[in-house]
Amino acid sequence: MRLPFRFGAVTLTAAAQIHLFADIETSTGRRAQGVAADMLAPKWFDKDPNKSYADNMNDLIDSAKAASAAVEAVDEARPVFDLWRIGYDAAQAWGEGRGLNELTSAYGSTLVERAIIDGLGRAEGLTYYQLLRDNHLDIDLGVLHAELKGVSPGDLLPAAPRKRMQMRHTVGLLDPLCIEEVEPNQLLDDGLPQGLDQYIAQQDLRFFKIKVGGDVDADVERLAQIAEVIALVDDAKVTLDGNEQYSDPDLLMQLLDRLETGPDAVRQLYQKIIYLEQPLDRAVCLDASLAPKIHRLSERIPMVIDEADEALDTFRLSVDRGYRGVSSKVCKGMIKALANLGLCKHFSAAKPHDYFVTGEDLTNVPLVALQQDLTHLAAIDIAHVERNGHHYVRGIDHLPEAERVACRGAHRSLYDDVGEDLTSLRVVDGAMDLSSLQVPGLGISADVELASMIPLDRWQPQDLEQIGTVA
Repeated sequence: MRLPFRFGAVTLTAAAQIHLFADIETSTGRRAQGVAADMLAPKWFDKDPNKSYADNMNDLIDSAKAASAAVEAVDEARPVFDLWRIGYDAAQAWGEGRGLNELTSAYGSTLVERAIIDGLGRAEGLTYYQLLRDNHLDIDLGVLHAELKGVSPGDLLPAAPRKRMQMRHTVGLLDPLCIEEVEPNQLLDDGLPQGLDQYIAQQDLRFFKIKVGGDVDADVERLAQIAEVIALVDDAKVTLDGNEQYSDPDLLMQLLDRLETGPDAVRQLYQKIIYLEQPLDRAVCLDASLAPKIHRLSERIPMVIDEADEALDTFRLSVDRGYRGVSSKVCKGMIKALANLGLCKHFSAAKPHDYFVTGEDLTNVPLVALQQDLTHLAAIDIAHVERNGHHYVRGIDHLPEAERVACRGAHRSLYDDVGEDLTSLRVVDGAMDLSSLQVPGLGISADVELASMIPLDRWQPQDLEQIGTVA
């Protein structure tokens, strides 16, 4: 990674991706290969301090193996929705036997879900939006939530997939705010912005996602510094992401009180906050005894559940506790996100509050992970999304040549040549052009190069652990 990325209790300096390939055949004999990919992130799915980076990666990899084995064992044509549920149930059963939380356990089924959907779209010549609109996936939302009986996925979609989406720029806990503050020996000079001020100037950003660390004094000081940098951005919008670092809602209320009554720039930043993403530790965030405090927090600034959104019905429970929003991440599942969107529309219609789905990131990088997540968010009409892979990795340098060609060809609208040897995500007027993602499958016009990857039977997560994280 070009910059260290600190979120929660972890600083990431290198990371691994997993790719899953699925050869599918339809009941009419059409064949295609689908693919899915994700970062194997430590201390997000499972924050057990006694587990190493290698332990976290092995849990996620084994979840994918469990889901894959269950789906591979199916010996007759089945709808995508059925195959997803078979993989999901198998992964959950496997995880329960290992004592894992449901978020970690379900991870593998989300990879299987994406790879099968991608393969079906390629085989049938249909985009992801078309697969959802006409329910080629045979999704039955009523099976997941009684409130959604009779609701088709197409009922939840916009008239067309979103073509442009605002970038919500991540400000990590270690990110430089002004380039002048960076020590000369720390300057990257690699063709991409480094300071937050440079990103604002070059990309005309309007949306910002700011990480907070759970220490009220330190967070107020950091936010005051950030407030000065974004003060001149017209109509800026801010989200705060706590990554479960606050264990007490009273401390979170103290943070909001101090922001609301602070110096001018800090008060202005407070007024720009549109939601708080998972600031409370999952050990307490759904505690029924804390629901009155969570309701009061959400009355000030809507609360969004993210890491704690483990089970298929967790969001419904979180609404009872006072939460107003839920994050969509493909690593938590696209069918699950679609069902949560249906719940948001159902609860909003009943008032008195609006409920919403947000677009968040888990360091998605080009090609597969980034484009599949954006394709999904475009289909469900998310207006702005956190992206951080564009910031912490150097463009598409990590991709093999065949995939770089797609970024510079079929997906030219999404990427831009910054220099002779650098292609990176293209952000103009604070937004990304997603028009190239409307292709058969799940947003990828490229042959993903299997030969460039390390097979799991030769992969040693311990090798990455030596350089990948610093507590």
